[in-house]
Amino acid sequence: METWLSTFGVIFAIVDPFGYVPIFLSLTAGDSEALRRKMIRKACATAFLVLTISTFIGQQVLSFFGISIPALQISGGLILLIIGFEMMKILPVVEKLSQKEETEAERKEDISIVPLAIPMLSGPAAIASVVVLSSRAQSIADYPVIISSILATLLITYFVLRSSSRLIKIIGVTGLNVMTRVMGLLLCAIAIQYVINGFLAVKHA
Repeated sequence: METWLSTFGVIFAIVDPFGYVPIFLSLTAGDSEALRRKMIRKACATAFLVLTISTFIGQQVLSFFGISIPALQISGGLILLIIGFEMMKILPVVEKLSQKEETEAERKEDISIVPLAIPMLSGPAAIASVVVLSSRAQSIADYPVIISSILATLLITYFVLRSSSRLIKIIGVTGLNVMTRVMGLLLCAIAIQYVINGFLAVKHA
């Protein structure tokens, strides 16, 4: 259970479904509730597929390019640290979607695959994280922990985005910002641990 909770915490903090509520509402402003739910289901299913495939073949891709696991841990940790700083507003915030991407998304009838599933819910940081988590697996029995954590995160994401209109009315933008900052703090701690583990692995290699 401790392993599952730590794994789930990493993935959930990176995906950060609450942070996408305002963006999702703006991109689907003219859509019906039924269409929104359909797009959310498709996006979460696609993100689950992308992250699951990355969990199983990520290490093979790294081996092909000659990238070591410690190198991925250190670089991934630094990336997560920057994202955590942005979530906590310590660094200038980088928009989750550029203005051009958001404009293109608003013109699309269906945003479920691009940009909602990719790169929002299953972006580079999320992919790098599941690869690092899979690299730390002691046996094949550890993979269900990662997969179930991905599934739980995306199920929560589904319900968060499905309830986005009500959610933003209840807690408001300020409430969403507070939740994002808390997850940013958690993500910074996880990122530092990734970097420490990477340096320790290099030291003892």
